[in-house]
Amino acid sequence: MTLEEHFGFTQPPFPRVAPESALLRHQGLEEVLARLRFAMDRDTIAVLFADSGCGKSTALSLFARSLDAASHQLVTLSLTTLGPFGLLASISVALGLRPRRFKGETAAALLGHLRSLPKRTVLLIDEAHLLPDASLEDLRLLTADDFDRKSPFALILAGQPLLRDRLAEPAHWALSQRVGVRIRLRPLTEAEVAAFLDRHLKAAGAKKPLFDPAAVAAIFQHSRGIPRLVQNIALASALAAMAAGAKTIDQAKVQQAVVDMEDL
Repeated sequence: MTLEEHFGFTQPPFPRVAPESALLRHQGLEEVLARLRFAMDRDTIAVLFADSGCGKSTALSLFARSLDAASHQLVTLSLTTLGPFGLLASISVALGLRPRRFKGETAAALLGHLRSLPKRTVLLIDEAHLLPDASLEDLRLLTADDFDRKSPFALILAGQPLLRDRLAEPAHWALSQRVGVRIRLRPLTEAEVAAFLDRHLKAAGAKKPLFDPAAVAAIFQHSRGIPRLVQNIALASALAAMAAGAKTIDQAKVQQAVVDMEDL
């Protein structure tokens, strides 16, 4: 028997990629989007920090979709372990350019192309905490082109809290000083976890609540409000309830699910 058959869902619950109907636009998420838009309006570098699983990719995706395609061109990169030449080459290829033989030539061609575009280019680099030191420095130099009057592109760096520590290192003070907006996407509160679960269940076709209040509190405790962990624990709890023939999920089912997950 499937979860859909047992609980009467019309869609698989808690999918890895949640549909729009399951997305909870909580206060923290809306604040991140507002501050990213503020950074674009002020033409300043934005840095987004978030613990793994807190919804950073979701926030960046929503922001990307909110950009006006008539006036912005988005370039996204997440393969950030590349050295400086590899990073410049990846940006160039994403913009339809052919990398030159030498890094300096590639950078010059890239800057010239960016300044000739009718649209404002937005460079969004995810997993930026993994960027080598030299790549971070090259990004600073690119944004400081034209005697530091106006950056040829808008830059958003997103990554885990290690990125904050990297920018605080003396080697990156010059880049850190150019960051005008720093944003932290925090985990969900207990009330937001309850709303998150309810949103997902309704998107799956649930007709009534599945988790009792004590179960929601237990999920919040064990997940620490991190959305990805909330989903994982909720799904494991539903499987435990189905195995026991239960139609609702109590605290005991959540505790059992957590133990089972720790044993894997």
